[in-house]
Amino acid sequence: MFATGGYDHSVHLWTLPPNGSPTPSRPLAIKHTSVVQSLLAIRDTSHKLVTASADCSANLFDLPSERVVNCLKLSNSVYQVHPGPSEFCTLLEVAHRELQFEIRDYRLVPIAPVVRFGYRSSKVHGRYVRGAAENHIFASGGGEKDGCVRLWDLRKPSDILQTVPCLPGRKVIQVVFGNEQLVACAEDHHLAFMNRIGDLVADEGNL
Repeated sequence: MFATGGYDHSVHLWTLPPNGSPTPSRPLAIKHTSVVQSLLAIRDTSHKLVTASADCSANLFDLPSERVVNCLKLSNSVYQVHPGPSEFCTLLEVAHRELQFEIRDYRLVPIAPVVRFGYRSSKVHGRYVRGAAENHIFASGGGEKDGCVRLWDLRKPSDILQTVPCLPGRKVIQVVFGNEQLVACAEDHHLAFMNRIGDLVADEGNL
């Protein structure tokens, strides 16, 4: 299956058979009042879909029963959703200038977030900035042109684990883990490759 969301405030589910054309999409019974900005498929006790929106909410939709089983109400727009440190948690990137990230245990709804963390910035990240989570490490660029990637250990996120200046003078809009490396991409398409402890391996220039 493949899920999409967008400016019509709806979430659609597509079936992609191994052979043949995708079947037409069908809207899911999820109500958002603004653009759907991020989707995440998870599995805890069943297959679920997390939908995050600019309306300051994130829904937990149970696919087998086709219903929303939890709704997280936030104070800020939700830009991105990532797997959390357990199957019952999600990590959210939100519109805030000091606490850009929240880890939510949706079994505790509507209790406050499990933890909020971030760093001081003069600008919010925006919906086109996306971090990456792997195991207990979370990495993110930022809203300013400082060229840095910041890493947190999700077991102790109150302090930044490391700040890596990898693309000086540029805004890092996306990071991703892969092939034993961490890759950072700037808004002008420059790439930087780092090893898992944050040491710069290479700067590939403009691609």
